[in-house]
Amino acid sequence: MITVLFLVKIGVVFLLSMGLNYLLVKYMHIIKILDIPNARSTHQHVTPRSGGMALFSACLLGCYICDLQTSYLFLVPLSLVFVVGLCDDIWSVSSTLKLFFTAIAAILLYFVGFDIQHFGTFFGHEVILNVWFSVFIVAFGIAGFVSALNLIDGLDGLASLVSVMILLPFAYMGFKYTDPFLFYFSSIILCAIFGFLVLNWHPAKLFMGDSGSMVLGFTISIVVVYAIQKDYITAISVLLLCAVPILDTLIVMLRRVLHHQNPFHADKTHIHHIILKQQYGDTRKTVLLIGLMQMLFSYLGLGFKVRDDIVILGLYILCFILFYFILTPDTLRKDDVQ
Repeated sequence: MITVLFLVKIGVVFLLSMGLNYLLVKYMHIIKILDIPNARSTHQHVTPRSGGMALFSACLLGCYICDLQTSYLFLVPLSLVFVVGLCDDIWSVSSTLKLFFTAIAAILLYFVGFDIQHFGTFFGHEVILNVWFSVFIVAFGIAGFVSALNLIDGLDGLASLVSVMILLPFAYMGFKYTDPFLFYFSSIILCAIFGFLVLNWHPAKLFMGDSGSMVLGFTISIVVVYAIQKDYITAISVLLLCAVPILDTLIVMLRRVLHHQNPFHADKTHIHHIILKQQYGDTRKTVLLIGLMQMLFSYLGLGFKVRDDIVILGLYILCFILFYFILTPDTLRKDDVQ
């Protein structure tokens, strides 16, 4: 599958992504999709947040020039997610509406062929989902993950690096199983991210915005559902393969519930906020540490082979408890007890 022609094609995707991002920075005052610093920001200067436009465009070009050997209908729900994210970058859209439209896009994805029937094996019994419950799992899971990746996009290069560490195992699976769609599509997204990361690494010259984080979250969801469908992985193993965004969101929501707060209320208790403080404000070190954390989880999810998914679920619960105590500052923990 790896030929000179293929390397040229993904090289074009990388160059297009980097070039478009450069133009978005150069003409930021004309495009006027800007991030104004506020109380929750970690940056101090007005920065363009239009990188999602370049990521999405590079992804479309990659799908066009690479033969994915599949129907391209999956680009319809992906385009819907991009438009919703772009609207949020320009005018601001409520989190409820974003969740709703992402769930609609996930349902569309299901009905163009990306479905899940085999959920896993628990206590020796195979769990097969009926159609409507499968639709619910896909819609809920994808909407939740897209939101989780969006929430972790709080430091220069963080969402990009975490996405890279999640996608690499799927590119490997595509190569291992000689699956053109999984290998090529994962490679296309990776090259689009690398082209963006050149200008997004700290100190970032632009951000991806919600259009970028939502597109990344949805493209990752596409390869995840596809891999489950092809039985390369089980649904439960995704908890490890995509661990950092999911763990971060669940832990933050649990803290808010314990503090009698709205679980969707924005604050500065995400994993990157806490580790950044522990690293005395060193953004690059914080991003690399979280990226390494996701890489370890991805390696574990890819290599951990068991016959019963209850073992993976039990391991994930232990990781959740461990990370909750490690990533919850003493002040917040005392509040939990009270």
